[in-house]
Amino acid sequence: MQDSEVAYLEFTQDQADALFVASQSLARLGGPEVFGAAGKARQCAEALTRSLDVQQQATLRRFADGTLSALMYRGMSCPEHDPIPEDLPELQGLEHDPRCLYLASRNQILLELVRYRAFAFDIDNEGKQVRLVGNFKGGGSQPRPQETRDTRVELSSHAGLRLGPHTEAPYNCSVIARDDHSPAPSALILTARWNPANEPTHVIPMREVIEGLGSLHALALTSASFDFTRSDCFVAGSGEPEQATAMLQFDANGGFALRYNSYRFSLNDQASDLAAQAFDAFQQRVAETRPRPFVLQPDTALVINNNRALHGRDIVQDNRRLLVRLFGYSPFAQPRVITPDPLLVRG
Repeated sequence: MQDSEVAYLEFTQDQADALFVASQSLARLGGPEVFGAAGKARQCAEALTRSLDVQQQATLRRFADGTLSALMYRGMSCPEHDPIPEDLPELQGLEHDPRCLYLASRNQILLELVRYRAFAFDIDNEGKQVRLVGNFKGGGSQPRPQETRDTRVELSSHAGLRLGPHTEAPYNCSVIARDDHSPAPSALILTARWNPANEPTHVIPMREVIEGLGSLHALALTSASFDFTRSDCFVAGSGEPEQATAMLQFDANGGFALRYNSYRFSLNDQASDLAAQAFDAFQQRVAETRPRPFVLQPDTALVINNNRALHGRDIVQDNRRLLVRLFGYSPFAQPRVITPDPLLVRG
């Protein structure tokens, strides 16, 4: 029976070979950060789409239309053998590593398959589209070299701490820019370079959770009754916390858009009793919902609908785990554009 929230797309060998060649070509140009890469990724995706069968194309449309929480790509090819190192290399070297550029370029093409465009926020990740997700700053199950008990660990994907259920920041709006804030990412795509312990990424589809709250509680979540704190990884002086914002809104493309972070959201002091009850009920239902685990490796990639699903992970067990992430905007998103190519938006 077809899953209403999660779908899988398995590439044939010929399709995987074509994607491999296209990704290598894009990586040799410099990857997603280079001028013109977005257009080339779009052309590669259009060519690959013509080789897909009816069922594969229907799966892509479900995600593009906003009705899926997650889409897992499987059966992809990678360059020559890539041995797992004894320790996670330094971030600066990995950012220019050919294998990381290949995986990032492939992610960009895979986003284009569902008609999403890769982008970056000016206030996050130094304005770069490619985010390497790994324990670079400590906080994992095993300490990094030179890590001590006094090491201050930021709560971000550059550390090894557990990340509870959340959507990606910023949390000011979801689809259309408001004031000087571009909307949150419509989606994120993740693949793994190394994941020796098979540590999963957790996804919680939220439609059933929200429907289970009942109409009044769901309506209360659309009120400006919630506060959030800024992300640790934002540029200093940017992405400030906000008070009295909504968590949920109606969205014609997919039905709803959710903004939430289990470790950054709280109830506003002026919130009504009904909003407080709704927030408690929401958090309880999230805690009771079993996340879906997705174990990523170099031959797979996971696209998560950031409006429709929460995601997270447990504390990092093997510090060599390294994921490659890109954010994507759907055709419906209307950000505040700073530069169109590569796409950089105001956070």
